[in-house]
Amino acid sequence: MNVIEEGNPRLLAFSAQQIDYLWVPYNLVDRVLENGALKAEYARQGVYWTRVLETAFTYTYFNMDDPVVGGYTPEQIALRRAIAMAYDVANEIRVLRQGQAIPATQMVPPGLLGHDPTRNRRAEYNPAAAQALLDKFGYKVLGPGGYRTRPDGSPLVLKLGSPPDSESREFDELWKRSMDAVGIRIEFVKQKWPDLLKMSTAGQLQMFRLARFTILRDGGGLLEILYSKNIGTGMNDSHFSLPEFDRLFEQSRALPDGTERNALYARMSEITSAYMPLMLGTYRYRTVLAQPWLLGLRPDSFFREPWKYLDIDLERRKAH
Repeated sequence: MNVIEEGNPRLLAFSAQQIDYLWVPYNLVDRVLENGALKAEYARQGVYWTRVLETAFTYTYFNMDDPVVGGYTPEQIALRRAIAMAYDVANEIRVLRQGQAIPATQMVPPGLLGHDPTRNRRAEYNPAAAQALLDKFGYKVLGPGGYRTRPDGSPLVLKLGSPPDSESREFDELWKRSMDAVGIRIEFVKQKWPDLLKMSTAGQLQMFRLARFTILRDGGGLLEILYSKNIGTGMNDSHFSLPEFDRLFEQSRALPDGTERNALYARMSEITSAYMPLMLGTYRYRTVLAQPWLLGLRPDSFFREPWKYLDIDLERRKAH
């Protein structure tokens, strides 16, 4: 297996018919689509394409054990909430993702059991309110360069894990602009993706951008990333630990789909919004290209209803 890390070489390899299937990087979608349709150069070749909303969400977690961004006190929660309000998700979607996403409102994506279209648990973009919140809880603008300090006077510096690829550098720039606007200094821990994942699992990152995908119809399983028994497993890398959340999560796992389980999901969403161990990002659209000779591929169906394919696989296993 050959891994092509950068987006441009991947698209060039597909155009040269060297690879059969391509998930188009967000910053290159305008290279393959025009006015919502496949460009003529690809259509003439019989290339198949589809665009679907993933059963996934992106997020940035805060390490709750970190002395700067972690903790459960009011001033620590206020800092995380201010960071979330200062980050410009709309700009991310419009510029970095080329419109290929919508803002995430909760940890259960649309189309899955447990998603409530009337619920919005995201911290809305509001730099002025973020600055007022930081002022109120003692994060004063006292440091060099106009950057804020922590309530005890020590430097306030965020450190976000970030791979060294070109797409991540664009995200770094947006993060820096967003944090500079409210007087928060941010630095980036630049390592290759596998190394960042190891550091994340070991609790060595202060903040990290991730995405969570499910092939199950019950979206409540995604809440496992905040279940304390999953700390150190590669799921709960925020190290969030709250007995009430754990109790509700365990209760929800024992219930069938229905109003009772949805009520538990709603309560867990409220807890997540209150303590802010992570900030919600986006629900992403996935644009997929496939060469005409690739037979039997139905990415539109798989990414829209992946649990059906899981059921098929389970039936095949039983048959064997």
